[in-house]
Amino acid sequence: MKFKKGILLFLALLFPVCIFVFLKFFGKNEFDVPPLYADVYPEGASACNVTVTLPYHIPEEERANLLSGDSLTLIHFGELTTIAEQQLKRVTNEHGKEIKLHFFPSSASRVKKCVFFLKDEYDLVLVDHEGVIRGEYVLDDREEVDRLLTELSILLKKY
Repeated sequence: MKFKKGILLFLALLFPVCIFVFLKFFGKNEFDVPPLYADVYPEGASACNVTVTLPYHIPEEERANLLSGDSLTLIHFGELTTIAEQQLKRVTNEHGKEIKLHFFPSSASRVKKCVFFLKDEYDLVLVDHEGVIRGEYVLDDREEVDRLLTELSILLKKY
């Protein structure tokens, strides 16, 4: 009887080890931040009378002004509040050397809505070096900034 219990205990302990070894050698953990507007047309394109081809890339004239090298670019629209400044400091403290920052005033709402297709509540956009929009965020919201930091970490490991 003790021998049967010993075999069952051994098998019960061996099963999770076998699963772990299998996943370690044959599994692949990979995270990705999918580009926005790769296969879905942006909602604001028709209101702006803009012709959009999928996958969407920032127009060349905007890309030349905003993007530089192989870095990721964060673009903020509007005025910085005290909370937004604190959240932006969090981002720059963690990834300041790997990203570029650009600021547009509130008067640039046409660029915000017709080039980056941001809805009114969003004021921050993440663009990669190819001119592809990777994320939209609300800088005043801590959870959104946490999501931004996570997505930046994922994207920077890829590049």
